Amino acid sequence: MIRNIPLFLFSGALAFFLLTCKSGSEGSSGSLDMKTKDRIIKVAEDYISGQLKNPEKKALGNGVIEFSDENRRLILDPSTIRTGLIDDDNEADAIITLYNFQGQYQTVSEQLVLLGSGKKYKLAGSIESDMRIISVENRIITADVPEHTRDTPLFNCPSCWEVVKFQFHQGEFVRTE
Repeated sequence: MIRNIPLFLFSGALAFFLLTCKSGSEGSSGSLDMKTKDRIIKVAEDYISGQLKNPEKKALGNGVIEFSDENRRLILDPSTIRTGLIDDDNEADAIITLYNFQGQYQTVSEQLVLLGSGKKYKLAGSIESDMRIISVENRIITADVPEHTRDTPLFNCPSCWEVVKFQFHQGEFVRTE
């Protein structure tokens, strides 16, 4: 019995470490104040309402929200919010990822680009891509981009993703490297 105590303590310490690492890795969404996060989420919810017929809204925990109709599901995860300068003004802008599902299968994700003006955000565009936004700094959007499409077996290959830098011009991401 005494031999199990150190293992139990180690397991508890490991679980605590993993939880604190996760909460610290949320990127710029972890440092957003609640009012700003709520404004960004509201714009995303308005966009989703226009994409689905009579959407049902369901909280999944940790702020994650599922919107669904008879054909599609969209998952909005606030931890995907990244903020920074995107356009030419000096107002903070944002990008948030929506995860799309057709039945039980995930389809291409969408990146919603929201431009800030005062204390408001306006949807500037939606870009369909399975990229994962890493950061938004000095008008440069850094993302992890898959080298293979979702319909190939190599899509989930961890070494088959590339870090790419983009700028947002006229509703599109333009590669800057």
